[in-house]
Amino acid sequence: MKRKISLKTLLLILLITAAGCQNDEPMPTVVPTADVSEADDAFNSETSGAENDDGETAVSTPTPAPSPTPEPVKQLVVNMAAEPTSLYLYGDSSLQAAAIRHGIYENLFTSLGYDYQAQGLEKLPSLADGDAVINTVTVAEGDVVLNASGDPMRLAPGLQIITADGSFLTYDGEEGVEMLQMVVDFTFKPLVWSDGVAVTGTDSLFSFNIAADANTPSDKTKTERTASYEAMGDLSVRWTGVPGFLDETYFLNVWQPLPNHQLSRFTAADLLTADETAVSPLSHGPFVVSEWETGSHMLLTANLNYYRADAGLPHVGEVLIQFEDDLDRNLAQVAAGDADILTQDIFQAQPMQTTADLVADKGLSATFQPISVFEHIDFGINSAEEYEETRPDWFEASGVRQAMTLCTDRQRMVDELMFGQVDVLHAYVPDSHPLYPDDAFTQPFDPEAANALLEELGFVDTDDNGIREFLEIEEGQIKSTTPFSITLGTDIESLQRQRINEMFAEDMAACGIHVELYEIPVIDWYADGPFSPLFGRRFDLATFAWLTNIRPPCNLYLSSNITGPEEHGFGGWGNVNATGWSNESFDESCEMALAALPGTPEYAEYHQEAIRLFTEQLPVIPLFAQMKTAVTHPAVLNFKPDSTQPSALWNLFELDVEE
Repeated sequence: MKRKISLKTLLLILLITAAGCQNDEPMPTVVPTADVSEADDAFNSETSGAENDDGETAVSTPTPAPSPTPEPVKQLVVNMAAEPTSLYLYGDSSLQAAAIRHGIYENLFTSLGYDYQAQGLEKLPSLADGDAVINTVTVAEGDVVLNASGDPMRLAPGLQIITADGSFLTYDGEEGVEMLQMVVDFTFKPLVWSDGVAVTGTDSLFSFNIAADANTPSDKTKTERTASYEAMGDLSVRWTGVPGFLDETYFLNVWQPLPNHQLSRFTAADLLTADETAVSPLSHGPFVVSEWETGSHMLLTANLNYYRADAGLPHVGEVLIQFEDDLDRNLAQVAAGDADILTQDIFQAQPMQTTADLVADKGLSATFQPISVFEHIDFGINSAEEYEETRPDWFEASGVRQAMTLCTDRQRMVDELMFGQVDVLHAYVPDSHPLYPDDAFTQPFDPEAANALLEELGFVDTDDNGIREFLEIEEGQIKSTTPFSITLGTDIESLQRQRINEMFAEDMAACGIHVELYEIPVIDWYADGPFSPLFGRRFDLATFAWLTNIRPPCNLYLSSNITGPEEHGFGGWGNVNATGWSNESFDESCEMALAALPGTPEYAEYHQEAIRLFTEQLPVIPLFAQMKTAVTHPAVLNFKPDSTQPSALWNLFELDVEE
């Protein structure tokens, strides 16, 4: 039975039940083994002759035609800091393994520019196009459903669920209940395995079953919330979610095919170590693994059965991947023309200044790309009760937070720490994000405006010692003054954050605010509350970073996610909102944004409103995004690293070298 669902009802249900993970890592491939039997037969046939008059066999020996000189194979040389332990799709999840799998498996989709795009799929399904639908279904006792907390469970008396009309219901076991269920159809492009066998929907179903197996060390979030995954045709599959699971990224719920015709004889446990998956997987991507010398290199050669071979892809015949972690040797190889690309993992452990100096010394150019890790300074707005009693409520007024942001020279931080290669942030997403509103508030570096705003808010320097005071006034008279002296902490391991804090303290001094700095061991700084200085909400200001994703992470600042004891109405000590900031309008916009599905007007509208409110209220001072670095030889073509695509080798099929 299908019914139309009202937008309000759908948003309310999504608000409670939306959950998801991404299954966007490319897959492994197998190297075909040549079958020489047919060649032997052909050779025997060509060399056999007729008997002569003496009964002897006459063998003709024609003069061989001169062989043309083969053209040299165009080779791309890529250096990585480390080698993967396995190429198995559900094995090694390292950046190196994922990068190499871009050559072995066709990306089913990419995640470029804070969005998703189809590649090995004909299209990404959508509710608008009808290849994704939300049905109303009747569930009964014993059926697997999503409970009101977002966990898959069998329906039984006493279980709380969200019904099709958006109501909370405690199931009584007496009759069936209507819930919402997503059904999504996917169609693959005409991919072909490197042994010449066509890729089918059955291969994707086989991969799903392996991913769901208890012996496979993969994230089960999506498989556990899948009611069925079916091969509907040669190139199509259908995903059906458990009732109640309305997944924001439903269009990614497709499993990268594994060759059922080759691997079905193995158990899921066997596949973890089988050469056919870990060392030489069959490929439906642009390359196959031809050689792997542990500790040295891996050679990928063009897949002759690649479905886009007629389009001239891949552009190179070989990709030589060398494993080398020494930065000096890597840069020297590129400078000498012995390597074409140095991947981002080579630079991760290097100070930015060291990298910049070495790259410049060798006359090379680097590619810098911001990533979804954003640095920020959090205000302790609503601190834990015991801590709050030790100081004035410095940051409750948004004007104070705005003034301190105006007084922070974030561009200086970017120039010194990130060499000017990223932009100053104004929210929890960059200005380049497609959902960033044009009318968001910005707070440019303006100490004069900052000082004027602080004066307006009543923070004045009454004794001319360079530090403003918080004035407590009764009946028009100053009752007491408290110097605007605060603390700023971070973890002791990050030299970069310590430098951020030093620059921030210098900036605040110019606005009459004294800042004392301190560092805490990582294990203590990031521990859950109640005794952690950060997530226990026992700080004035705190510098740290969040790893975000394509969707704007407004959930980080929801009132429901404030860290603290649940019995007192907080979100639990393991939660994320360490500022204690609570804003009803922001909560409403963020919750509606998280409830809406991508592609709907409401998804953009509510996310943009939440961002707009955040940039005005500023519970944190957004600083900048971290970045990834790669170095390429000038001859490399089509190298396109992207902020939200983890590996810069995502388009290995079109990478080229100019001859």
